[in-house]
Amino acid sequence: MTEKEKLEYLKTQGIDADTGMRYADDSLDFYQELIGIFLEEYELKSQKVREAAECGDKEYTVLVHGLKNNAKALGASKLADAAFEHEKASKAGEREYIAANLRTLMDIWQKTVQILGEMNN
Repeated sequence: MTEKEKLEYLKTQGIDADTGMRYADDSLDFYQELIGIFLEEYELKSQKVREAAECGDKEYTVLVHGLKNNAKALGASKLADAAFEHEKASKAGEREYIAANLRTLMDIWQKTVQILGEMNN
């Protein structure tokens, strides 16, 4: 895929590649490097998020805050928004919200990883 095709693909999949490119100083190589790190960390971080959600500890707030920021920097606004809702719920001690909506967050995250992985190959 050409650079333009890669960015257009992301846009068709709901990823704001323009935002991601701005965070990456308009460098596709750097943007792809950031995506690569995000993809590499997915398995470990998603497991940590699940565990922290079950335990109800403050680490959950920190983890979803980081997820929100990372997703936002890549232009994955749907994931960033979902993580932000979990961050707010965690800060407010709303464990019921987290339990009821964790699967949705994880599904959005997994779909985002799939999309970014296809672009990054």
